[in-house]
Amino acid sequence: MAYKEKQHTAYFVPFRREKTRMKSLRRLSAVGIIGIAAATASIAPAQAAAPILIKSCTVVKPKPMSHMANGTNIVYVILGHKTAASVTFAVGYRNASMHYLRRVTDVGTFSPGATISHTLSLYNDVTYAGSQTSACMPVQVKWAGGTVWVAPSSH
Repeated sequence: MAYKEKQHTAYFVPFRREKTRMKSLRRLSAVGIIGIAAATASIAPAQAAAPILIKSCTVVKPKPMSHMANGTNIVYVILGHKTAASVTFAVGYRNASMHYLRRVTDVGTFSPGATISHTLSLYNDVTYAGSQTSACMPVQVKWAGGTVWVAPSSH
């Protein structure tokens, strides 16, 4: 019987070692995942998202008896908790193959969370070719406190 006990013990020892190895591997994996998450979180603020949500951006139809566009209407929301003093947008229209963008700045006092809808004098000097813009993005926000956010791609 002593012989069988040794056989029995020898059979389960590797299984217990394997369980211990699996637990160690799981712990190591968990630590690795937490480390990667922490590193990603520390990098994320360097590439902050735009503080502006653009809901729509369209070129306005011409006035009666005219073929010229009547400006650009941009509807947007200030995200976060700061009041904006000005917002600069880069807008593309019709000439998308050349990637030509015009800039326009909306100046005022813009409260966070409020939906702002302004028609700006942009593309009012071109023949109207439909309301769709080829691009529309915020490139700079000047906050009421004097700080400035600049889009990473516009430096």
